[in-house]
Amino acid sequence: MKDTRITCAMCNHHFTAEEGAKSCGNCALLGAGGCHKVRCPRCGYEMPAPARLPAAIAELVAKLTGKAS
Repeated sequence: MKDTRITCAMCNHHFTAEEGAKSCGNCALLGAGGCHKVRCPRCGYEMPAPARLPAAIAELVAKLTGKAS
């Protein structure tokens, strides 16, 4: 599965979920299962994590139509 690119709603910076997780390193909720938000590494804005279902559906459609990358 590809690493999903996330666009910050505040500053329009594009980053991966892994980059967003690194910017949450000192969060108190990190060890308690997390807050299920993503933090922009550029401006620090927190937003809900992107839904995984649309990406999974798109990947399935691509496989079924023979357009998987």
